[in-house]
Formats: sequence, structure tokens, C-alpha cells
Amino acid sequence: MKKKSIIGMLSLSLLVGMSSTSCEDMLSVDTGDKTYVNANDTLYSYWGIMKSVQDIAERYVILGEIRGDLVVPTSYTTDTLSAIANFENPEDGSCSMLNIRDYYNVINNCNLYIHNADTSQVKSNIKYMLPEYAQVQAIRAWTYLQLVQNYGEVPFISDPISSLDVIKNFDYNANLVNKDNLVDKLLDLGLTRYIDTEYPNYGSYDNGARAISASLSFIPVRLVLGDLYLLRGRDVNDYKTAAQYYYDYLKTTSSSLPMDYVMANKSRLSSTGFSITAISSSGVYWGEYSGVYTKTTDSEVITSIPSSANKQFGTMLTRVSDIFGYITTSSQSSEVGSDENGDETVSTSGAISVVPTYDKIQFTPSDAYQGLSDEQTYVYYSQVGSTPRREDYTCGDARMMLSVSEVRHEGIAYNLCSKAASGYTFYYTIPTYRKCYIWLKLAEAINRAGFPQHAFAILKDGLSRANTPSIVSVMHVENVLDENGDQKYDEEGNALKDTTYTREMRYNAQGALYYVDSLEYKSFFLDFSDDVWTQNYGIHARGCGFGRWSTGEGQSPITNITGLNDTTAYAYDVLLAAQDVDVKTASKDEIINAVENIIIDELALETSFEGNRFADLVRVANHKNVAGQKGTEWLANKVASRGVRTDKEDHTIVIGTRDEAIYSKLLDTKNWYFTKPAWNVK
Repeated sequence: MKKKSIIGMLSLSLLVGMSSTSCEDMLSVDTGDKTYVNANDTLYSYWGIMKSVQDIAERYVILGEIRGDLVVPTSYTTDTLSAIANFENPEDGSCSMLNIRDYYNVINNCNLYIHNADTSQVKSNIKYMLPEYAQVQAIRAWTYLQLVQNYGEVPFISDPISSLDVIKNFDYNANLVNKDNLVDKLLDLGLTRYIDTEYPNYGSYDNGARAISASLSFIPVRLVLGDLYLLRGRDVNDYKTAAQYYYDYLKTTSSSLPMDYVMANKSRLSSTGFSITAISSSGVYWGEYSGVYTKTTDSEVITSIPSSANKQFGTMLTRVSDIFGYITTSSQSSEVGSDENGDETVSTSGAISVVPTYDKIQFTPSDAYQGLSDEQTYVYYSQVGSTPRREDYTCGDARMMLSVSEVRHEGIAYNLCSKAASGYTFYYTIPTYRKCYIWLKLAEAINRAGFPQHAFAILKDGLSRANTPSIVSVMHVENVLDENGDQKYDEEGNALKDTTYTREMRYNAQGALYYVDSLEYKSFFLDFSDDVWTQNYGIHARGCGFGRWSTGEGQSPITNITGLNDTTAYAYDVLLAAQDVDVKTASKDEIINAVENIIIDELALETSFEGNRFADLVRVANHKNVAGQKGTEWLANKVASRGVRTDKEDHTIVIGTRDEAIYSKLLDTKNWYFTKPAWNVK
């Protein structure tokens, strides 16, 4: 078999980029200066570049999930996707999911734009090209991030490829990027100049299904920079820098965590278990009708890659819902009329159908994911007079009920990953950033920066002024013993006592005790005392409990699993003890590692099936390896055990066995990445 060359891939990317101006697209937006009737009126338009981004959108989710631990293939899985899921390292170009040239097509279109755009042009004293230019910089950086996450090490090309001579003269060995140097390469190109550049004012577009704000197609530069530093994770400074970028983005956009909860109603128990509803302080519902993962407003989703709801308007992105077992169809009709001036008008309307099917499911939720969800304790506090009463439900994490749907056929239950088609509603978009995911990466960053207690607080309580820990002095009195362990006495016969003062952290709003000294509190580098953080609450409560609203002075806005002196369901010391880590005696590194494991579990519960999973596992495994904590073995076991479910109490295996073939493959870190074509200039 003739081995493919990356030169050939890039050559084809060049041809695709040069010919893409003839393609139609569904995007029609008002730029303020002119209207792009088609996205590719000019090769150098932002929407023309977004057209090429559509070609890599679905693999963001598919490649990110099928190699992780949260889904498993079925008997309906295609051979190529099964090969990817089982780390058989298919050749690049062997299927539509493995075409490195598609990424370089995006990059080359960005390079062409950056090379040709004149950002000095002024209109009404405004450099009107700069906002779009900044977004093209962000897209290029984000695309390189995807390449490095998927291929490990790739050629870094920042000049436009305008002829084959450019490719042939490219110094391959001197221009490779990986997780360790990608951020430096992009900094050299000035990415940080655009962190405060405003978005282009493009209004909204209609994708044939609904009107969607164009701002959802923009990538925040701060988030890309945070991701780049977190990916490198070279030292504490990298983690602090990543955390600072995430924090600054959340603060400047007033992105406290939306108060959305999944409620398991004990009063509506049925033969199949708990029923669910979603509640919110703002009327924004988590799942069921308008899923948080596919929201087309900016209440939760930050960035989405758009597509059309009908082929006649452009690219349709439906493969994610397809592999998870949904048949998505849409129809479009037009009606010609006239306006008040007698001019002809055309109005369009459409209908969308999302149908689950048992015989099309290529990937289904894994036993590892379902077991993790079942292990969680759902806590509900009801109000009895002035005293809250706690009730524990056995339904596990309620988010799974909005992420997994059941289809029954001939008495057999089939589980579907339902996030992409939540409530049988489909948006024809691929979300890539959402707020809760950023908060969890912030927790990951500050934990590895040396602040595990604050990281855990993001999951449990939320960081805010009301939850700011106060340092209290606690006096410990102990008997003074001799070498035989007997009580010692002074000359007057009084028992000798050793009186010492230690300082412990307590949450003054909730009374939750944390076993750390004052050092972490005093040295923490982020400020959560501003009003912008007032509405923060613990992420874990999204799926595991809520209580009554509270308006008491100095209290958190809601009492939930994170408060009311709850020390059993989701407590720092209890969760660490489950990993054989004693918070009173363990080293700082042991505690950080254990908290990181809690965060990766929360990422599974909150962001399952969204496309992040394998990249999250690889990134965390690399962090563990840098810290000498056997990250390679950890990742290999995690993925190889996706078909395993353990007992909630004693953690013995009750379903499945570890896939030893996958475990062995993943002990070689080369198998974490796809093999790129050879660079061949002949």
C-alpha cells in the first residue's frame, strides 16, 4: 500500500482552499458595512473560513468521545469508527474522520486572510477590520490546538500556501509544534494582542431551524490561551496562567454559574425510577426541552460551530446525532408574498423531526459512565418550618437522566446518548465552549497550581464573597506523656498539658470545615469577593441536589448539597478518604492528585458526550506524569475499563472486565494520537 504524504495532503488543502469560493453556504449575516449573501463571496471573509471549520466540526465530538471512557461501540458501529475506538490506528484518509488536510485547509484560509487583511483601515475613527481579524487569529489558534490534541506533533505553518513551492521549501524539522511549544509559537504571532478586541457586530443568522446569534460562532481568545497553557502544564506558572485567563474571561463576561438544576422528584416515582424536572432561578432549563449543551443563546453555550438545517442552504451537521442513534430530518418550504410597497417577499418555514432508533446506535453510554452516575448521592432539602430536612434519593446523578434516553424494542432497552438531541430538539450546531466546562477547567488549573481546596470549592460550594473562607484559631489541648506513654505531672502534681493553637479554614456562610492550614487561603491569587460572583454555586449540585432559596443576609443565594453542614454526601475529606487519602496526613501532591480525580469525574458527569473527553483524559494524564503520578497507567486503565461497572459501596467489579488489549496499547503514549502522513517532498 502506498503511504500517503502530508505534502499531498497540504497540496490538496491548497486546491480546496483556492476553489472554496464557489461553494454556497447557509450563512447570511449583516456585517454592518455589507451583507455576505454567501459565506464565500470572498475567500478572505470570516464566514468563508467558518465554512472550512464545518468540515472538522463533527469529528471534534466523535473523535473526542469514541476514544474515551464514557461511550462504547455497538454491533452497528462501522468498521472505521470501531477501529478508532479500539486504537487500531487507521491510516489518515481512511475515513472522513481522519483527514488531516481538513485542518490545514482551515489554517491556510486563516493564513491567507491574515496575510491579506488590512487592519489599519479606518471608518468613523474605528479600525473596522480588527474585530474580524482577531477572530481569524482565534480560529487558527483553536485549529492548531485540535491538531496537537489529535496528532501529537504537527507542522506549524503560519504563511499562506500560495504555491506548491512554498510547501516543498518548508523546513519541516524546524517547524513542528506539540503541546510543549504550541503556545510559544502562537504568542510569537501576537495572539495576546486580541484578548480584549470586541467581537464583530454581525447580528444573527437563520440556519433554517431557528435564528441564532452570530456571536455564538466567535471564539474567545482568552479561552484559547487558557487551553494552551493548561495543555502544556509544564509547571505551576503554566497552571496559574491558565487559571488567570479562565478567571478573566468569566469575570469580564459576568459569567457566574447559571443556577440550573436537575430535580429528581420523589413524589413522581414510577416503575422505571425517578422522574425529573429542571428548575432555574432565571427560567433557563437544563435539558428536557432546550438542552444546556445545545442552547442557541449565550446563557450557557459560549461558542458553537453552525450548520444548516437543510442541504439547499449549505452544510448539515447531523452525524453526531446519527452515531448516537437519532434520525434527524428537516423540511423547508417557501411562500412568495409582497410587502406594503408591493415588492416581492419570500418567507420560509421548516419542520424538524428527531426520531430515536434502536438499530442505528453506533455508540451507547458505557457502564463506567452509568456506574459513576449511580455512585452519586442525590440530596434534597425540604423546608419544615424553619428547619431544613434532608432526604437522600437513590437515583444517582440526575444529569444522566437528561443525557441518556432509553428506547425499548421487543422488550429490550437500548440507551442513547441524547445530549445532541435533548428533548427531541435539534439545533444543527456543534458547541465547543460552554460556561460550566470553563469553570471545571478553572478548577483543574487552580488545583494543579497548588490550591486543591479552592478547586474543590468550585465543585462543592461555588466561589463567592459569601463562601469566602475565614481563618479561625482553634486551641488544641493534649496531655503530655512520658516515653512509656504515661501522663506526666508537674512538681505540684498537676497533669501537664500541651496547649497549642492551630489555624483551620471554615466556610463562614455554610460552616463547612476544611482541613488545610492558612497558607493556601493567604496565597490564593484570584479574587472572588466582587459582586459578579454573587450567584455562584457548586457545580455538583447541578445533578445531585438543591434546596430552598435563601434571602438571609450573608447567606449563599441557595442552600443545596453544598451547604447546611452537609458532611456526608459530598465532602472533601470523605471523597479523598475514598481514594485512601487522609487530608490531615497526606502530602500536598497526594491531595492535588486526589482532587484532580474528583474533577475528572465531575467533567464526566457534566460534559459527557460533548466531545471533550479523550482530550481531557490525555491532558490530565500528562499532568500526572509531570508530577510523577503514573498518568499513563491511569489513562490506560480508565479507557480500558469503560465496560466495567463497580459496586457503589465496596467498589468491586459487578459488570464487565477490563479490556487488556486496549490497556496494553495505551501504555504506549504514541497510541494516544493518530499517525499523520509522512512528509515527503519528492
